[in-house]
Amino acid sequence: MPRSLFAFGSNGNGQLGIGSDEDTSTPLPVQFNPRPSLDHHHDQYPTVRTPFLDFAAGGNHTALITRVDQLLYMTGSNKDNESLLTEPTQVFTRLPLTHTNSLPSNVFLQDEVPPESESQGPTRWRSVACGWAFTIAVTEPEPELGPEQVDARDIGAGRTVNRCNKVYTWGSGAFGELGLGPNLTKTGRQVVAIEGGALNSLGKDCEIIRVRAGLRHVLLLAKENSNGEARTVLLGWGNNRQGQLGILTRQRSSSEQGEAPALTDKELRGKFMEPTFILMPKDLLGGDGPVPKIIDMACGQNHSLILFSDGSVYSSGLNKYGQLGPHTPSVPTLKQDFRIGFERVQGLPFVNSISCGWNHNAAMDTRPLQGQGRTIIYLWGRNDHGQLGNGVPIASMDLDLSGSGSVPSTIVQVRLPITAHDTPAESEEIISYCCGSEHTLAMTRSGNCYAWGWNEHGNCGNGCDTSTTTTSAPTEDLRDVPAPRKVQFPTLPLQDSASDNGQAWVVGGYGSSWVWI
Repeated sequence: MPRSLFAFGSNGNGQLGIGSDEDTSTPLPVQFNPRPSLDHHHDQYPTVRTPFLDFAAGGNHTALITRVDQLLYMTGSNKDNESLLTEPTQVFTRLPLTHTNSLPSNVFLQDEVPPESESQGPTRWRSVACGWAFTIAVTEPEPELGPEQVDARDIGAGRTVNRCNKVYTWGSGAFGELGLGPNLTKTGRQVVAIEGGALNSLGKDCEIIRVRAGLRHVLLLAKENSNGEARTVLLGWGNNRQGQLGILTRQRSSSEQGEAPALTDKELRGKFMEPTFILMPKDLLGGDGPVPKIIDMACGQNHSLILFSDGSVYSSGLNKYGQLGPHTPSVPTLKQDFRIGFERVQGLPFVNSISCGWNHNAAMDTRPLQGQGRTIIYLWGRNDHGQLGNGVPIASMDLDLSGSGSVPSTIVQVRLPITAHDTPAESEEIISYCCGSEHTLAMTRSGNCYAWGWNEHGNCGNGCDTSTTTTSAPTEDLRDVPAPRKVQFPTLPLQDSASDNGQAWVVGGYGSSWVWI
């Protein structure tokens, strides 16, 4: 049976892609428009049944990349050209972004596909990230160019441009989140390549892996090959007022050696208008063994996480709600509610996946046959709406934070399903999880989807309480959900949620939720 994509929650700008702009607590099928040049009525749009390579939710817009053909679809607001949709279709619509020989090499236009003689075909995308009012996307590597195909303008300007794959941006951002320098904070109806700053310092054998975005900051992971050895490089740009980008440096040698950057504290707590190197944590450098590689990143509202190949997680940024997790302060007597610089989250077991909400985080060990690893979600950070799911603490430290008093920074663990104390149940294997802005989602192998946390827009679904021995009817109650609650879906075919037809997954957005089931 083919799978379907469902959505529920905040939808004032059509960002759910369900064909309307009304909030819903009942999961509804997501629709898409593969041929935007054709005139459709909403009831004629097909539902989404194609697996995805990447998916990102922004302030009021959403993007996805299909797995097979790697095309980019968007829905939602276009007030700041963050979705480039000329009409508010309220369904996922393919962006016909195409290379042309008649435009500068760093610009695409959202227009009709040009004649075949001028076009290299539809762009294939690898990764996409959405912030408050902007979108960043990474293309797949292209065939290697011959000498006759290299742009003479690049050679004349002395630039070494990465031709393997590129980073593009569109939308609006006054904090540098577009990555285009201080003179360009709005792109208009065009897609512009980010080529300046640290991106211009990467070697020819560099490959851009993925991009992640918070409200107003961006992290980008690249891989470089030097002397037959691959290493990962982290770049960032946008707002660093709370340290969400960590410690940055414009000196490439400092980035490699882990030395202090030639930037003042005032400069660090500012706006970085173009890609800049991020210094790696000192405790990872200079050891006897190989330096762990960066596997993934996650961005919250004003903080960020980095996941390394040794299973460790590092955090930087705002810490008002303990979202940086337990750590050993570099300056124990310093009182502050933020930190500039990535430090290790202490007390967290080995994990190989991470997710950030606005002010809370989740992590898991998803490796098969690793004890109970795939049955536990670890969470920490803000919990005033139940974002942590009434989890059981595994480690804690009291951090003296300025303006917040003594704030417990505790990692908790959540298992599914949640049952009454007198009716224990074996924990189910969790195959997907994600933090939304102030809520959390998880999917088990049996096909059950759970949600908990902030629920003002119905983003925790039309659910049933599973902590009692009796099954309640679906509810329209929009109060917060303090513990994992099963989401009720329309009638669905029974199938293994991890079958070959694309593993089921969940995605949380800004008061919104999507489930591929």
